[in-house]
Amino acid sequence: MSGFNICGMVVRSRDSRTADISAALQAIPGVEVHAAESGRMVVTVEDEDPRHVSDTVHNIQFLDGVVSASLVYQYSDQHDTQQESAS
Repeated sequence: MSGFNICGMVVRSRDSRTADISAALQAIPGVEVHAAESGRMVVTVEDEDPRHVSDTVHNIQFLDGVVSASLVYQYSDQHDTQQESAS
């Protein structure tokens, strides 16, 4: 089974840590920071495996310096490649 999974998040940190947290987030595979200002960041997490996305979202909440991380959007499009190739 393969597919596409994406989550949108708002991550908050202390103002003084915004740049550090943004850099730490961007170092995580599948994570992209789209905007960062005054302790607020708009972040997406993408991966084919929904478990990996879920684990990444969970782990972001516990990064040193993160005050809060809120999931605001989730989309999953799974395809059964075995079934498609049999058709």
